[in-house]
Amino acid sequence: MRCRQAERWLTRSADRPLDPSRREALDRHQAACASCRAFAARLALVRPTLAAAPAVEPLPYFIERLRARIEERTKASPSALWLRWSVRAVPVSLLLIGFFVGAIAFMSPAVEEDMSPPEALLLRNANPLSETNALLDEKAENKSLMVIFAANEIGSARRQGP
Repeated sequence: MRCRQAERWLTRSADRPLDPSRREALDRHQAACASCRAFAARLALVRPTLAAAPAVEPLPYFIERLRARIEERTKASPSALWLRWSVRAVPVSLLLIGFFVGAIAFMSPAVEEDMSPPEALLLRNANPLSETNALLDEKAENKSLMVIFAANEIGSARRQGP
């Protein structure tokens, strides 16, 4: 048995008797340990003094004030709730930030500066014939007008020759 445990048992024995096995172990320890014997002697001096002292009456409304203080401390204050919430939110936010940084790092496209124009078009999944498609999708009237004006430009370029 250690002295700390013996001191606990000695203190408890002041309030109520110990069971026989503990009492026997405590007596064996006290026989071998001088500091525990001294502690038991000090307790023996304190017991009669406390027994002779008159019972102390609590102040008026002591119980009501005590209950009010206990209720006040048990109520959750906003700062305590915020602190409890923030302590839980910090790891979650760090995890989300790490996830998004990793997603950006691994999912970002390769640098387009080192690629040829056809490679860049394929990477962006773009149609290289988009201008042609836009012209083909226009109304027939606009196509005819463009053909007429293009023909006039070609014809006027031929007439100005030497």
